[in-house]
Amino acid sequence: MFMKAFFIAIMAAVGLVPPVFDVIMESPVYAEVQRNGDVYREPTLRLAVGTVVAGQMVEILEDYSAVVYKVGLPCGTEGWIGVKSLRIPADVATDTSIVTDLQLEEFVNERGYESATPHLLLVDIARQKTYVFEGEKGAWTLLRTFDCSTGTNTSPTTRGTFSLKDRGAWFYSHRLESGAKYWIRFNGHYLFHTIPMDKNKNILAGEDVVGIRSSNGCVRLLVEDMRWIYENVADGAGVVIL
Repeated sequence: MFMKAFFIAIMAAVGLVPPVFDVIMESPVYAEVQRNGDVYREPTLRLAVGTVVAGQMVEILEDYSAVVYKVGLPCGTEGWIGVKSLRIPADVATDTSIVTDLQLEEFVNERGYESATPHLLLVDIARQKTYVFEGEKGAWTLLRTFDCSTGTNTSPTTRGTFSLKDRGAWFYSHRLESGAKYWIRFNGHYLFHTIPMDKNKNILAGEDVVGIRSSNGCVRLLVEDMRWIYENVADGAGVVIL
């Protein structure tokens, strides 16, 4: 691990690769407030905890059926606001720039990410990639790389550090009229799972692609890729969503 870090530093110093923190970055979604109003403690929009003014930019942290949104204010307050009060930007194109295995390993090791298991998952929203590392804090080695699809800007994937909590072989949502195999929860109703399927476990038409923002907030992977994670990465593994 020391030698890998040494070679990365040398290449960066002579301009062969850019600094890793200029290559791998977070992908927050910011929306413009359309009118003055309150921000609320719960998605029921009761009990105000703050205010917003027209023209202000807020970060979308979470959504509830794309009707109300949990937002972060510059003052550090978090609260819920209705969709009609926000102008949410269009999705951006997937970043196709190359990031090397050495850069990825440097990134997670320099950040000091932890896991209660020998595996760590990193989701790069900008590149629509899920990376699996093996090892321990400060000594992670890249094991697998998978294309994935995260949430659209109107229903973004929640960002931060989490851990895998529980799982199941199959679920089906009558409300969304879709289901998926090999689901693993990492934060509330946010899951890793396969690309969506109908109630008979057939992949839905037009939903057999990954690599672009297209989900309702979960992280989707191809069936065989998600099956690999389901079978090889245990509950308790650290999860980083950028």
